[in-house]
Amino acid sequence: MRRTFKETFFLVKKSHGFRCNVLCKMRLLRKEDISLALSLHKKIAKEIGDENIFCAEHTIEESILGQGFVIGIFAEEVLIAMRAVSFGSKYVEEALADLRLPDKERNRIAVMDFCITAKAFRGNYIQHFTFLKAENLLYPYRYHLHTTISPLNNYSLRNMLRSGFLVVDLKEKYGGYLRFILHKDLRALPEICTHEHIEVPLEDYDSQLALLSMGYYGYALKKNHTGYSVLYGTRSSSTRHLGKSGEELVHLIQKKAKVLRRILPHDF
Repeated sequence: MRRTFKETFFLVKKSHGFRCNVLCKMRLLRKEDISLALSLHKKIAKEIGDENIFCAEHTIEESILGQGFVIGIFAEEVLIAMRAVSFGSKYVEEALADLRLPDKERNRIAVMDFCITAKAFRGNYIQHFTFLKAENLLYPYRYHLHTTISPLNNYSLRNMLRSGFLVVDLKEKYGGYLRFILHKDLRALPEICTHEHIEVPLEDYDSQLALLSMGYYGYALKKNHTGYSVLYGTRSSSTRHLGKSGEELVHLIQKKAKVLRRILPHDF
């Protein structure tokens, strides 16, 4: 995997009622950048109100030191954004279980930890283009991409689904917090049949679990007048048409009362 790169571009900075173009540099963070990375992580987590929301601080250090990598963006020599990717054994082990992959795929997994951006630079699609850069660095060495997203974080969920990830599970993690499990296989992106998709309200967890157990995949997030919905389809090679019993199952589950679960705040 390529361990160095350097790119320059302009981003829009918005602060105190003004906006301007700022020349920025993007590169992999190094050992000497660890203190800057920890400082930005702490600042953003404090703004959001949960210092444990992204990852443990030691994970950032581990990734920078070789158990993954961290892409950093600097504006006027100040670190303003980071995208972290982990290969740490603990996280790879969890990904193997979440994605139900065979052990032989262990060294082909990359865990997409988090992407954070300083407030003045949000709205520049940093989450998207740093993800594309991470893919470029990973492929073809690691091609199973894994991430987890809170159902409350519709911004990140929408972006990851647009990037080709699929919802493959919904489960409690991190001490009882509900998380979507997302997977993207860079070698063979599944062809999802969307013609007869099923639309499920984002907060209707039971219906989504039922569809996932029936072989459906969440592939898009849709906003409508009542909120957000997840669109589910099947692989084109195994497209199934819901018969009467299947339609009744989904319909009945959707009528159930919402299940109250603990969910972490937004991961920006």
